[in-house]
Amino acid sequence: MSEQQNPRGVLFVCTGNTCRSALAEAFWRVCQPEGRVGSAGTRAWAGTPAAAEAVLVASSRGGDLSAHRARRLEDVKEAPAHVYTMTAHQKDEVLAARPEWQGRVELLSEAVGESGDIADPAGGPAVAYEQLGQQLWPLINRLADILSVDAPDDSGQ
Repeated sequence: MSEQQNPRGVLFVCTGNTCRSALAEAFWRVCQPEGRVGSAGTRAWAGTPAAAEAVLVASSRGGDLSAHRARRLEDVKEAPAHVYTMTAHQKDEVLAARPEWQGRVELLSEAVGESGDIADPAGGPAVAYEQLGQQLWPLINRLADILSVDAPDDSGQ
């Protein structure tokens, strides 16, 4: 079975893949160190490093974005089992670009029982990035709990 037929892992998506989705990926790695995770941007400049402020916020919670480089959504080759976007508009963009992912794409806030978009701090002051971290950290932890409860039994039963 090919990777496209056997979806695995989690993909976080935002616009540029230097702040929100990159930070979500870093937090996921802290919560689920063994899990498959990635991130991408709907309009990312491939190869751009994470915003310096996002690197600091990630490290304050044990994450590491020092080697992160932005990836465009169209460069994602693997088929993720779960795709989480930061805004409703990004959800629409992902589904337009990757219709085969129908049923796998959710707004991150809604996936954990909340609502609303996660604001982009790009170009804002450092405090906006810290606020993003304060918003994302509990969402990612709840998502990790939800997905671990929903994980299939690997015993074959």
